[in-house]
Amino acid sequence: MAEHEQPIIIKKKKKGGHGGHHGGAWKVAYADFVTAMMAFFLVMWILGLAPESKTKIASFFKDPGVFSFATGKQLPLDLQLVAGSKGNQGNGNGTIGLMPSDIEQDNQLEASYPQIDSLLKQLKKEAIRDSIEGAKKIDEVSQKLQQDLNDMAKQDIQLQQLLSNVQVIVSPEGLKIELIETKETVFFEVGSTILTKSAIKILQQVGSEVGKLENHIALEGHTDSRSYPGTKSGYSNWELSAERANAARRILETSGLWSGQVNSVTGYADRKLRNNANPFDPSNRRVTIVIPQMKPDEIVNDKLKQRSIELKHPAEEHQQNSESKTHH
Repeated sequence: MAEHEQPIIIKKKKKGGHGGHHGGAWKVAYADFVTAMMAFFLVMWILGLAPESKTKIASFFKDPGVFSFATGKQLPLDLQLVAGSKGNQGNGNGTIGLMPSDIEQDNQLEASYPQIDSLLKQLKKEAIRDSIEGAKKIDEVSQKLQQDLNDMAKQDIQLQQLLSNVQVIVSPEGLKIELIETKETVFFEVGSTILTKSAIKILQQVGSEVGKLENHIALEGHTDSRSYPGTKSGYSNWELSAERANAARRILETSGLWSGQVNSVTGYADRKLRNNANPFDPSNRRVTIVIPQMKPDEIVNDKLKQRSIELKHPAEEHQQNSESKTHH
């Protein structure tokens, strides 16, 4: 009977690892979907804002680096679109992200210097206006100076050739007046810093016109590449170029320049040649009067100096006062 019994067969079914084949790809797709939805709702939110709010958001992304003028600390942009704790008042207080001590400090500064913002705005407006007027004034002075030099050439035959070597150049950077020597005409006695009588007359006329400007000026002296005779004594083209520029300064200051109008007197020797192809060309010997255009930022600084305004931190003022009392 045992021979007719069927053998017991055991079948084992393997369960497939469905998740193992796909890994975490669905997570990446879901994350992209969520990001896209966030972007969509953000765009819809922005589209639904008032025009003024849109302008504030646009200005923030154009210039996110907004700092407190007094403390130098960054001003936050709160959720109600109010840019910081100063200036505009809106739905929010503009103090998100600031420590209590910072808020109190800003409030103290605001109470101490309520006129700072309005003053700077006023000065900037005045500076822009003065800069434009200054450019017009430079153009007027250059035209008047050229006319005066032409009249001098007509009245004095001896000055005609020398005046032909005086260049008056107006550019966006400002006004430049150059006294350029040639083989035939010179503004200084050969190898010296002594101005000729004709050169003095020309500089006196230049000074009378340039002194009408509010711009500062710089004087530059230049030589050619010929070595100065007697270099063993240590005197060279450096000293010669600087002293020639300084000699021109003395005539200009006694001929109409206002006190402090000259900002600098510099000798360049042969380091800034006019004719690079020929370093020994006499035209490289020249004195240049540079009158730069007044920039708005520089005008603001000058106005602040004139009004003797000191923008100090209250803590620094208190510390300085304490130190002065201690010394006394």
